[in-house]
Amino acid sequence: MIIRPGHFYGKGTVLVDGASIGERVEVDLEITEDHGGLTLSGRLLEDFSGAVSIRVAPDEVGTYVLDARVGAFALDGVAKLESEPNLGLLWNEGGTQSVSLTLFATGGGVGCRGFLHEGGKTRTWEILFKLKQQVVGGSNVVSLRRR
Repeated sequence: MIIRPGHFYGKGTVLVDGASIGERVEVDLEITEDHGGLTLSGRLLEDFSGAVSIRVAPDEVGTYVLDARVGAFALDGVAKLESEPNLGLLWNEGGTQSVSLTLFATGGGVGCRGFLHEGGKTRTWEILFKLKQQVVGGSNVVSLRRR
């Protein structure tokens, strides 16, 4: 799995249908792990804003279940995260929004490319996530500041 616990910062662009220049997007993201899976939480910054909350948990057939709340979007889906590139497919309850995305390792971090289809329009994005701080585990470790 490409995603791992830590504090990540992502920068990229979102391209809306009909536009020739993408709008900036920045993401401040904390990834934590527990016995049931991973939790990604943070905020979208710059031109797009809002909270990010994503739960990733393995299922009984070798894939992963996704529960994502990103800004105003509430999506559920499935992902294949055991080999590169990691692939995901999400949709909303009414089936009016669908998202496909891929995660891949780059020399500078983790790349994320994807598509959002909603109301006959498609948005695409490219974001590069870089590790800001590795999560240190242990009950006797205390950090007073972010590194």
